[in-house]
Amino acid sequence: MSNQKNTKRAYIIESIMFLTYVFFGVNWIVGTTLTPEIIEYFNLNSFASATFVSNAITIAKILGNLIAANILYKLFPKKAIGLASFSIFLGSLVAIIAPSYFIFTLGRFIMGFGGALYIVYFNPVIIHYFTEDKRPVLNTLNNACYNIGSIVALIMVGPVVAWLENWKLSMLFFAMISFVLFLLWLVFGEDFEIFKKNEEKHSIRSELKYKFNWILPITYAGRLTLYLVLLTIFPISGLSVLNARHLSALMATGGLIGSFLAMMIAKKSERRLPVIRFSGIGMPIFGAILLLTNSVTIEIIASLAVGIFIYLPLTSLFTIPQELEGMTISKLTAVMSLFWSISYIFETIAYYSIGRVIDSQGYLAGLFIAVVLSSTCFIGSFLLPETGLKKN
Repeated sequence: MSNQKNTKRAYIIESIMFLTYVFFGVNWIVGTTLTPEIIEYFNLNSFASATFVSNAITIAKILGNLIAANILYKLFPKKAIGLASFSIFLGSLVAIIAPSYFIFTLGRFIMGFGGALYIVYFNPVIIHYFTEDKRPVLNTLNNACYNIGSIVALIMVGPVVAWLENWKLSMLFFAMISFVLFLLWLVFGEDFEIFKKNEEKHSIRSELKYKFNWILPITYAGRLTLYLVLLTIFPISGLSVLNARHLSALMATGGLIGSFLAMMIAKKSERRLPVIRFSGIGMPIFGAILLLTNSVTIEIIASLAVGIFIYLPLTSLFTIPQELEGMTISKLTAVMSLFWSISYIFETIAYYSIGRVIDSQGYLAGLFIAVVLSSTCFIGSFLLPETGLKKN
């Protein structure tokens, strides 16, 4: 492809990738909402044991994130992104036909591996195909993929199940959408240069020595933990006065509002850190209110607010590494591979620990751990560089 950016082909490629990750989110959410049924069906004896089903995706993400850069370097973008897309479909299919807990977990693992590669590959695609003024908006959209997937799941799963009258056929319906998107990538996807002339290869090991590459993921990881806990554990905890469907819809709506506000702020403001800092205050405050209130009205407000603050910092967080001085496609890929690996290692340990606390101390104690951990966003805002002012 030529050096011209913001072309029609660029937007087609971005659209295919966006929709692929949206339906990765749909398949993930449909699976994680079955946690009570999984506990019963596979005769699991504790909530902590059941979290291994969800963590199969997370563990696969850690592995996928660690090797995503090397896969891109060796296969180049078209084949690497194609592999990620096919893995999402294949993992969904295996989980659907699984006759045992082990096979079900294996399917989730494969799907998570594909998602891990995919989330890393958004960044080199954005930095290659789009100019700086377009990147904050596209970063916002790409980071809202999972949230949009949750809304799609809420809207579509019920009618699809009623239409097909079989949960496996319903799951297969969504998996086939992922397969169609994989075929579209084969048609429209293309390769582009990853390395600049005489540029050395960047590896996970070489990037570990830079302080920024530790601060950025830890800033994000507390937010990630709170989000996943509120999405998967809080609705079944008995602490909510709203039903799970309404709660998820409210947080998803808040996420969309937060994404829109983040996009507007990024377009008008020269600074990245204030919005991260403000979000790091709002998340634990409204997360705590959500756990403690018995009022329907207050829970509705808190659900919307926590969704807003969870998504509000993402545009700034993902734009900062793209704006660092001397950033290249290959370096950004390595940086984001490390970013996602550290984030999900943090989240995996935290999520399982929360499950253990729930088993011994109850839901409220476990969920408060997630609320406290979300403050890493506030702390990180004092340690990250301010790239917006430097760029302008």
